[in-house]
Amino acid sequence: MYIHEAIKARTLDKPFIARKSWQEEYGCYAWNGTKILPTSTPDLCMILTGYGKNPCRGWQPSAEDLLADDWEICS
Repeated sequence: MYIHEAIKARTLDKPFIARKSWQEEYGCYAWNGTKILPTSTPDLCMILTGYGKNPCRGWQPSAEDLLADDWEICS
Protein backbone atom coordinates (compact mmCIF):
# COMPACT_ATOMS: atom_id res chain seq x y z
CA MET A 1 0.00 0.00 0.00
CA TYR A 2 1.06 3.61 -0.35
CA ILE A 3 2.33 5.57 2.64
CA HIS A 4 -0.91 7.49 3.17
CA GLU A 5 -2.88 4.22 3.09
CA ALA A 6 -0.53 2.64 5.64
CA ILE A 7 -0.85 5.63 7.96
CA LYS A 8 -4.65 5.43 7.79
CA ALA A 9 -4.63 1.63 8.31
CA ARG A 10 -2.66 1.71 11.57
CA THR A 11 -4.28 0.30 14.71
CA LEU A 12 -3.49 0.35 18.42
CA ASP A 13 -1.84 -3.07 18.01
CA LYS A 14 0.07 -2.00 14.89
CA PRO A 15 0.92 1.72 15.18
CA PHE A 16 4.10 1.62 13.06
CA ILE A 17 4.74 1.58 9.31
CA ALA A 18 7.68 0.09 7.40
CA ARG A 19 8.55 -0.69 3.81
CA LYS A 20 8.55 -4.32 2.72
CA SER A 21 11.63 -3.61 0.57
CA TRP A 22 13.57 -2.68 3.72
CA GLN A 23 13.12 -6.27 4.89
CA GLU A 24 13.99 -7.71 1.48
CA GLU A 25 17.04 -5.48 1.07
CA TYR A 26 18.63 -6.65 4.31
CA GLY A 27 17.23 -10.20 4.40
CA CYS A 28 14.77 -11.45 6.97
CA TYR A 29 17.49 -12.38 9.49
CA ALA A 30 19.74 -9.38 8.99
CA TRP A 31 16.96 -6.78 8.87
CA ASN A 32 17.53 -4.22 11.59
CA GLY A 33 13.82 -3.80 12.35
CA THR A 34 13.54 -0.16 11.25
CA LYS A 35 10.01 1.17 11.56
CA ILE A 36 8.36 4.58 11.57
CA LEU A 37 5.81 5.96 14.03
CA PRO A 38 3.99 8.84 12.31
CA THR A 39 2.82 11.51 14.77
CA SER A 40 1.25 14.95 14.70
CA THR A 41 3.47 16.13 17.56
CA PRO A 42 6.50 18.44 17.40
CA ASP A 43 8.61 15.24 17.33
CA LEU A 44 7.28 14.56 13.79
CA CYS A 45 7.82 10.95 12.68
CA MET A 46 9.73 8.81 15.16
CA ILE A 47 12.20 6.22 13.86
CA LEU A 48 12.83 3.02 15.77
CA THR A 49 15.53 0.54 14.80
CA GLY A 50 16.65 -2.82 16.11
CA TYR A 51 20.02 -1.25 16.95
CA GLY A 52 18.88 1.20 19.60
CA LYS A 53 16.28 1.31 22.34
CA ASN A 54 15.62 5.04 22.02
CA PRO A 55 13.61 6.38 19.10
CA CYS A 56 15.02 9.16 16.91
CA ARG A 57 12.85 12.05 15.80
CA GLY A 58 12.40 13.68 12.43
CA TRP A 59 12.55 11.00 9.73
CA GLN A 60 13.53 12.45 6.34
CA PRO A 61 12.09 10.23 3.59
CA SER A 62 13.50 9.92 0.11
CA ALA A 63 11.33 10.54 -2.94
CA GLU A 64 11.42 6.78 -3.52
CA ASP A 65 10.01 6.19 -0.01
CA LEU A 66 7.17 8.66 -0.60
CA LEU A 67 6.23 7.12 -3.96
CA ALA A 68 6.60 3.46 -2.92
CA ASP A 69 3.62 1.13 -2.80
CA ASP A 70 5.16 -1.48 -0.46
CA TRP A 71 4.31 0.15 2.88
CA GLU A 72 2.96 -2.12 5.61
CA ILE A 73 1.72 -1.61 9.13
CA CYS A 74 3.58 -3.37 11.94
CA SER A 75 3.67 -3.74 15.72
